[in-house]
Amino acid sequence: MKVIITGEPGVGKTTLVKKLVKALGDRAVGFWTEEVRDEQGRRTGFRVVSTEGKKKIFSSKFFTSKKLVGSYGVNVDYFEEVALPVLEKALKEAKKDRRKVVVIDEVGKMELFSKPFRELVRAVAHDPAVNAVITIPVRDVHPLVRELRRLPGAVVVEVTKENRDELAEDLLNLLGQ
Repeated sequence: MKVIITGEPGVGKTTLVKKLVKALGDRAVGFWTEEVRDEQGRRTGFRVVSTEGKKKIFSSKFFTSKKLVGSYGVNVDYFEEVALPVLEKALKEAKKDRRKVVVIDEVGKMELFSKPFRELVRAVAHDPAVNAVITIPVRDVHPLVRELRRLPGAVVVEVTKENRDELAEDLLNLLGQ
């Protein structure tokens, strides 16, 4: 089962993913990204957090980088340092144990700078033996995002302010919780 979650920025995709990870417990293997804010509550960047507890800021208004998304410099190495090992492990575990769920939050502009990440996402998405929850932006910012949105057999769910509180339970039922 592949669940593709989409929705406008700030609608609650990552909050939903974190609820799923908590409910799935050790069945969930992967990562999510979350905002980094300053003392005044202004967003200054993003950090990647693995289900194993590893975390690293990989995008910041204070990073100097040739890879930019808006005013954020992206350090692809920092992202890969956390995301790639846990995704490789997740893919391996999910092939052995059908109860495992690979969690990828998110396949967005910043993360897509990484070619090995794109390859791992494709491997997860196209392996029929692997269960996954993958978040994507609401717009097709890259051919891989478009590919995921149209993935045969996947359930595509748009998170809205109206449905976000009920979705976790529905998705857990889909994933066989």
